[in-house]
Order: sequence, then C-alpha cells, then structure tokens
Amino acid sequence: MAPCDPLSEAEIRVALRSWLAAAHAAEHDTVVLEELGLCRGQARIDLAVVNGLLHGYEIKSARDCLRRLGGQVELYSRVVDQATLVVADRHLTGAMRILPPWWGVLRFVVTCRGPRFRTVQRAGTNPARDPRALAELLWLEDALALLESRLVARGVRGKPRWMVWDRVCAHYGVDEIASAVRASLKVRKEMPDSP
Repeated sequence: MAPCDPLSEAEIRVALRSWLAAAHAAEHDTVVLEELGLCRGQARIDLAVVNGLLHGYEIKSARDCLRRLGGQVELYSRVVDQATLVVADRHLTGAMRILPPWWGVLRFVVTCRGPRFRTVQRAGTNPARDPRALAELLWLEDALALLESRLVARGVRGKPRWMVWDRVCAHYGVDEIASAVRASLKVRKEMPDSP
C-alpha cells in the first residue's frame, strides 16, 4: 500500500479491534463482536463492545461516503447504550453535523507505526433506547427463558417470535431487556444475521 492510499474499512476494523482489545484486556467479562445485526438486519454494528454496556462502533473510512450515516445513527440509537463513529479526517466535519450529541467520535490517523485513534468526542449515554428493538436481539429461546423467569410465557410458546418479543416488552423494562441482551451476547459471542 502506498503511503498516500487511504485505509480501507477492513484495515481500520483490524486496527480498531486490536485497540479495543487492548483497552479492555483487564475486563474478563468484556466481549468484542463484529457485524452485530440490528433491527432484523436493517443495519450492522461494525464492532460492538459488550460488558456492562453495549457500545457500538461504526467505521467510515476515507473511501466511504456519509450517505447512509443518518439511517445507521437512527438504528444504532434504538439499541446501543453508547455509540462511537470512527472516522477519517475527510468526513469529520460532515459527520459531526449528522451525529446526536451523545455519540462519541474517534478520528483515525495513519502514522509510520500504523493507524492511531484520537478521541474527538467521548460517547455519552443514549437517552432513547427502544425496548422492542432490543428484544429483537434475543434469540427465541432466550426470550422465552426470560418470560419463564416471570411465569408469563404461557400462550406464546410455539408462537411467532414477534409475539414473544411483544410479551417481553409488556413484562420487562428497557434496562432489564438491555441487561438480558448483553448477557445473551456474551454467552453466544456471535450473532447470526437474524435472531
């Protein structure tokens, strides 16, 4: 790769994954996932850090455009506790106009020692998670187990998963659902395209 070539999203992802693994190395309950599907496959989180929070990282390299960013922000914002955009200098100003104030921003720069990440804005707490979008991250078995724990699974066993998710939302608050999702993701460590 020539020195002036911009890094691809895949190259940035590898560097970001290493950076996140180092940042969370002392946390035994932290899992880093790639390509976590949201809202039944409408979007994918490039990298997700799952511990006491679900923190999504979206990468925009210099080779990308920002056309889809608004929609991605909307879908991420339905689910994650925190979100961070990892962005090339080329897109920094435009991205800052699109992002809500609680989103973090990491700028990546290429140095002689490889890609480096610089914090432009720290991630805050998402003020408006959607319980249904969160519940959709639960596999059917996990959602039913959650209902069983409150003895409210009767009538939805064997029904379509949307009915199970509705029942979860009727009996659990958003924080409880988010906690169950994080626990489930940690156990699975990988998500299929659609739970």
